[in-house]
Amino acid sequence: METQEIDIEIAKNQISFDFDSLIEEESSTLTVLNEKNLDWIAQEVLFVVIKAKHDDFIKNIYDFSLCGKSMLEWVKMAGNHCQTLVIEESENLIEKLKSIQTDKKIIAVFYSDTPLIDKRLFNEILHYFSIKGYNALNLIRGSIFKVDYLKTISEFVQAPCSKFNVLQLEAVCDGKMLSSVLKELKRKILAYHSKNGVVLLEDDITIDADVEIDSGVVIYGNNSIEGQSVISSGAIIKRGNVIKDSIIGKNAIIEGSYIEQSKISDGKIVAPFEKIVNKSI
Repeated sequence: METQEIDIEIAKNQISFDFDSLIEEESSTLTVLNEKNLDWIAQEVLFVVIKAKHDDFIKNIYDFSLCGKSMLEWVKMAGNHCQTLVIEESENLIEKLKSIQTDKKIIAVFYSDTPLIDKRLFNEILHYFSIKGYNALNLIRGSIFKVDYLKTISEFVQAPCSKFNVLQLEAVCDGKMLSSVLKELKRKILAYHSKNGVVLLEDDITIDADVEIDSGVVIYGNNSIEGQSVISSGAIIKRGNVIKDSIIGKNAIIEGSYIEQSKISDGKIVAPFEKIVNKSI
């Protein structure tokens, strides 16, 4: 098999990955929201993400990668339609928030150790906060404040609101919770691609968040597709591959191989036990 060394450039964050288009089987905590009625969130809310620390568990856990994104990146995606500010954890959170200069009317505070929070839940929480006319709302992991109210208080004590999904708002601070969160992210990513027409023949498939896969691609089990990879239409990914930051062309067939920073041309067949790194074939 002829090969040629090349420099593969995959666009960083080629997919702004979220689950907006994924219709979950589970019922939402609220009636499905009309997106047109949520424009005010982007205009009025400052999304503050606190870099949570659990050094007794994992040092700098906000940088810990789950399905190709750090925990901090997952949380930031939930409010990526809003102005966003990342701050360090502080013993006096209220004073820290009061020192923020903003023209927004609401500050929504979440922690970087809740990577299952997504845009839908974020919008539901803000919608609930608005229709109830609250000045403040305490969540299991996070808080919502009207800025004018925040300026008047020195501390905030309120029982957490239990209306919303506990798993999505609970902190990852031990191995059991980390395992549950990783399992759920994997499930949602596979459901996302399945809904978009990717044929997933078995469950033991791992796909990173920024992988792009065309409709009609067939993927067997025992596969790991990582980084900024692109799998083009008609490709068949048989069992036992690791594909990292690579482009798989249309109608290509890949089986039992390791492919990294490479491009496989349309219609090519990669036989088992190939190791292809920084090449075009």
